[in-house]
Amino acid sequence: MNRNYLVIVSFAILSALQSGVVLAFDFDLKSVRTTISNPNTSHALIYDDLAGNQKTLFSLAPINNQRVGVFFDINDIEIGYSADIFEDNVETKTQDVLLSYRKFKNSKITFNYQTLEGLQSTASNLSGNQTDKIFSQNTRSTKFELSGQHNFYTFNNKESLFEHFFLNRPKLSSKFDVALSVVGAWSFKHVSLEDKDNIVFQADFLNSSAPQVTKLISNSYGASIGSLLSFSLPHNVHVFAEYKVGKGHIQNIDPGLGLKDSGAEKVEAYGGGISWTSDNKKLMVVLRAWEQTGRHIDTSFGDLSVIKFF
Repeated sequence: MNRNYLVIVSFAILSALQSGVVLAFDFDLKSVRTTISNPNTSHALIYDDLAGNQKTLFSLAPINNQRVGVFFDINDIEIGYSADIFEDNVETKTQDVLLSYRKFKNSKITFNYQTLEGLQSTASNLSGNQTDKIFSQNTRSTKFELSGQHNFYTFNNKESLFEHFFLNRPKLSSKFDVALSVVGAWSFKHVSLEDKDNIVFQADFLNSSAPQVTKLISNSYGASIGSLLSFSLPHNVHVFAEYKVGKGHIQNIDPGLGLKDSGAEKVEAYGGGISWTSDNKKLMVVLRAWEQTGRHIDTSFGDLSVIKFF
C-alpha cells in the first residue's frame, strides 16, 4: 500500500466533512480525530543457561515506528485505523485498529488490534556488563486487547476531566481549578511474538548456543485502581495526570524454554496530558503519554491529536 495513501484519504475525508457532504448520511458523526503517535509494545525474555552459568536478558522493542491515524466517533462509538507512513532506513512497520464504545458517561470500553513488524533485540549479560544488539525485520509482535477505563468518584463535587480527555467531550475553562477522582481499569490481552528464524539471537558473549524458538504466546488479564488529577486553566487549557496500580495474571505458552514465566504480576500504569479547546468547542488539540508495565510485556504510547467536532 502506498505510504501516502492514509494521509491523502484522511485529508480528503476531512475536506468532505467540512463541506457537509458526508453529513447527508443517516448517522450522528460527532467528531473526527487525526493523530501522530509512537506506540511501543516491548518484550523481556530471560535465558538462564545453567550449563554455561550465565543469565541473559533479551529485550525486544520497536524502533522508528511513528504512525498517523484517523478515527471517527459515530453515535459515541469511535472506530479508526493508523499505520506507519514515514520512511526510515531501519524501522518497525506498525498498524493499529481501534474500536471504542463511549456511550457511558464515566466509562470507556476499547478493543485494540496492533501489529509491529521488525524489532530491535538487545541482549544483556546479567552476570556481567556485556551487551549486544541486532535488528530483525522478521520479528513480529501482535496484540489483541479488550480493556475498560472508568471514573468511579470525584471528590467535593468537582468536575473531572475524564470525559474531556478519554471520551473526547470538550470542556471550556477560564480560571484555575483542580479535581481529584478515583479511577480504575481492566484488560484482557493476547500477545504473540514470532520470528520464522529465531526470536532470540546468538549474542557475542553467550557461552552456549542461544535457544531456538520461533513463537511465544502470552495471555493475561489485570485490574487496577488509582487517582486522576484534573487541572483546569485559563484560555480553555486542561491538564491531567493519573496513576493506577493493581494485580493481574499472565499465562505464557513457552515450549520448555524458560524465556517467560507464568504467574501473578503487578499491573502499574501512569500517564498525563494537556489540551487546548476552541471557544466554540469545534476543535481540540491533545498531547498525551501513557505507559503500563507488567511481568514480561510493557506497553506505552505518546500521541498528538487534532479533533474536529460537529
